[in-house]
Amino acid sequence: MPKINPDRLRELREHAGFSQAELAKSLDVDTSLISRWENGAREPSLSQLMVTARILGVTLDYLLHSRLEVHFQFRSKKTLNATEKAAIERALVDAEMQLHNLDACYTLSKQLPKPFTLKMDFYPQQVATIAAQMRDTLKLNLRVTLEELKQALTELNVHVFEWLLPWEMSGLSYRNAFTVIFLNYHHTKERRLFTLAHELAHILFHLGRDTRQTIVSLIASNREPEEKEANAFAAELLIPEATLNTFVEKFGRELRQIAVLDSVARWFNVSRQALFYRLVEKDIFTWQDKRFYFTAPKTELTLAPVRVKTIEEQVAPEFLRLALQVYDQKQISAGKLKEWFLTDRITLEEFLTKRSEIVEDVLEFEEE
Repeated sequence: MPKINPDRLRELREHAGFSQAELAKSLDVDTSLISRWENGAREPSLSQLMVTARILGVTLDYLLHSRLEVHFQFRSKKTLNATEKAAIERALVDAEMQLHNLDACYTLSKQLPKPFTLKMDFYPQQVATIAAQMRDTLKLNLRVTLEELKQALTELNVHVFEWLLPWEMSGLSYRNAFTVIFLNYHHTKERRLFTLAHELAHILFHLGRDTRQTIVSLIASNREPEEKEANAFAAELLIPEATLNTFVEKFGRELRQIAVLDSVARWFNVSRQALFYRLVEKDIFTWQDKRFYFTAPKTELTLAPVRVKTIEEQVAPEFLRLALQVYDQKQISAGKLKEWFLTDRITLEEFLTKRSEIVEDVLEFEEE
């Protein structure tokens, strides 16, 4: 049996919010034994490892075999309560585990991940030019949709997952041997589109330089310089100033009417809030007007480690293809596939049944 990495055990325990004494109590062992595991003086048994993995909310495979040293850490000026913080910490562990799953999938499929090669420098005075260049590179329409941007990034080797995340999280991004973006599936499509453009900015301007690999974006954490840059890029990519000016010239102060504001927001496929911020720059609104146009959103928390309920929509397409290829070759079980997708058994079974029926229909068609 492979030996456990003591540092990894300690990191996962701390990530899960357990002290050595609390983990020991959950395992019904002495605290000194946990200490010896974490300094490499003793090795846990297989049964102890299985229970430990379950308590920490990770898979046994991740606990024992992860080769990646990834540490998503949220940095925000926003005050979080204990429940929100625990939910976010849980999501960060799941994101790190997903990167391990992706790495394992590439290894089993005997394929090397293709890198995302684009890098740019951010210059505030040139944001319109930079965004236009990126629209051209990605071959985007003037009116960008979520599906279009996801497809364009997939073609450039970015894995986009849409997960059930704590409400306060808008997105996560990672860039190294492969590049991954996580979006919050609880949010509206318009909001997810803006988040995707925002995370694209992070992987273009901020990640993959020096040792920086990860960024966590939280709602209302836009005071940091990198968050401001990402917001500016996303706004220009999705709501180009030149196009916005035509609406300002046509409607002027009528844009203060909610019906008109929402109509123009739908044209750009963005939220009312995203358009409002752009129109503040045009002096159509002031920041003080926010209270008249926005109410506090209903918040949701996802504490359970099930992140995916609709596999086709929420799992990154290339990872889905490779994982199913490995599964069809009987290199992994359905149970492992469930772990890789961070889904539940029923969701996976329904997906595999539907997939099998489609394959049978295609074979029958070819035989006719």
